[in-house]
Amino acid sequence: MDSAVLLDLLGNENRRRILRLLATKPCYVTEISEYLDVSPKAVIDHLRKLEEAGLIESTTDDQRRKYFRITRSLRLEVSVSPYGFGAKSAYPAKNSLDMSGRCPHLSIELPDGSGSANDLADLASEYARLQDLDRELSLAHRWVQGRVEDTLAKIDERLGTDADSRFFRGRPLRAD
Repeated sequence: MDSAVLLDLLGNENRRRILRLLATKPCYVTEISEYLDVSPKAVIDHLRKLEEAGLIESTTDDQRRKYFRITRSLRLEVSVSPYGFGAKSAYPAKNSLDMSGRCPHLSIELPDGSGSANDLADLASEYARLQDLDRELSLAHRWVQGRVEDTLAKIDERLGTDADSRFFRGRPLRAD
């Protein structure tokens, strides 16, 4: 999905609140309307936009009640700095993605993803390890971004007030 479209879509507080609710359980329109304290008509409009974007889907139960749920996971990353603006969106990688040897700068023990966790305790342990890894990678990413900003600031100092035009000329803008 295009990041700009996703940013526009998620710019609406009620749509974010709907997604927060749907992240806990599938819901039907009246339930969402009562939770948000907005009219069912407005909820239907928000749900339609989220469904068109592929973020949610609906299913009908035996009583013909239409339930909405989040379709799949999506990660959105936005970067705003004096040196650039960018947004990236990505779906989680398949379990078959082999990360061994992918990044020589990291020395982390990755879970093998083989699905060896059988009981609930194993799954809970695996989940906790993955959450720790996610936090560690997020911190590493923030550290790298800080070093990038520091380096660009030093380049800016060296080149003076015309730094943007001289340093960034010819460098393609990222439109992730």
